[in-house]
Amino acid sequence: MIAADLDSLIVLSYPDRPAKLPLWLAQDAGLFQKYGVKVEIKPAKSGEDLVERIARDEGQIYVATANWIVSGIGDGKDLIFFANTGYSVLKLVARPNISRPEDLKGKRVGTGEPNSSQDRITRQTLQRLGLNPERDVTLVPFGSRSVQRLNALLKGEIDATTSNEDNLFELERRGEINKVRILADNESLKLFIGAGVDFAVSGELLRKDREAVKGFIKALSEAIALARANRSWADRIYTKYLGARDGAQLEFMYRTYVHGAIPERPYPKLDNVALGIEEFGAKPGLKGKRAQDITDLSLVKELETEGFFTGLYRRPPEHGK
Repeated sequence: MIAADLDSLIVLSYPDRPAKLPLWLAQDAGLFQKYGVKVEIKPAKSGEDLVERIARDEGQIYVATANWIVSGIGDGKDLIFFANTGYSVLKLVARPNISRPEDLKGKRVGTGEPNSSQDRITRQTLQRLGLNPERDVTLVPFGSRSVQRLNALLKGEIDATTSNEDNLFELERRGEINKVRILADNESLKLFIGAGVDFAVSGELLRKDREAVKGFIKALSEAIALARANRSWADRIYTKYLGARDGAQLEFMYRTYVHGAIPERPYPKLDNVALGIEEFGAKPGLKGKRAQDITDLSLVKELETEGFFTGLYRRPPEHGK
């Protein structure tokens, strides 16, 4: 296909996260062009900046944690979630003398600002461990960044908090991992919401050129397969886009994300979208909306039915992928 035949798409992205590897790799390896789309990736400065740019229709595809995109939908934008390439690995950590979740009763737990996505994630984490976030603990709000809460834990300002695995790796690198105890993680909690890499497309583009959107998904999916088959691609991407500094960090990111949090089949995650609706449900554009109403699972499903993933892997999918 010659360049003139390609569908040109502007993709707005925020923030940079390890689970965005498929987006960056598809671009650098020429996979978008292979499947008929020409992609320009533009970074947003913040979540608020992304929402403002959604309001100005600056992109056709948006890549961010679902709640920011849901906020734009609440403001009246016609956007549909169609893919997800993973999440930030989450762990519940506490002071070393706290050995069981039930020991958190009466303790201080760091969380996000009230009613934020992080606050909802903290509350769901506690609930899944059998704790009532209103009665059993004292929630202490911080900003949205988990490193702030982790630092507060190290200083003794709180007794527990959630943190992403990247921050804990840095703690281990500094020889300080013994200063915290891990009580639970995504797998044990069956909790994969928050800090996700969620993809949404303008409804107009999806209706007008469904094949272009499927081509975009094909490129993401082949990038995932390529990274799994050839680690050098993943190392190159993480060095270029996230500034990974050494072999230990690259090995950690490859194990944790390429063979962990990033799925073979990038189905959109309804739970992520539902969390965003909980947060911004008061906005008029979300009145009466359910996650299913603004999510399209059929594009990835069609590729699966057509045998696209079988062709990529030539083997049965991994359990849960």
